[in-house]
Amino acid sequence: MTGLEIALGAVGQEASRIRTHGEDYNAALEPLRARGDGVSSFGDDGLFGMFTSMYAECRAVSMAALAGLSTVMADTGDGLHAVVKNTRDGEAASTENVQNFGRTWL
Repeated sequence: MTGLEIALGAVGQEASRIRTHGEDYNAALEPLRARGDGVSSFGDDGLFGMFTSMYAECRAVSMAALAGLSTVMADTGDGLHAVVKNTRDGEAASTENVQNFGRTWL
């Protein structure tokens, strides 16, 4: 066969794995989120204020990036599941149309 071929079983299996990785990745971030900004416990008297504010900002940006990666992984798994569903639906519709086409010529 020429054209696009998809091993639907393998794609579906990998889609589930990728989605699970995204969920696991997000769960691994929970302990980091629970820590807060990471600098509140310093009790800063102003001496290290500049450093702690930079650290807090870097941490916030890093956490946002990591959370974004988690979302992208989960969305990729969902997208692959959609590919499997759409491919199956397309193949079923194509088969039905071919069968109906043969009946119209009889």
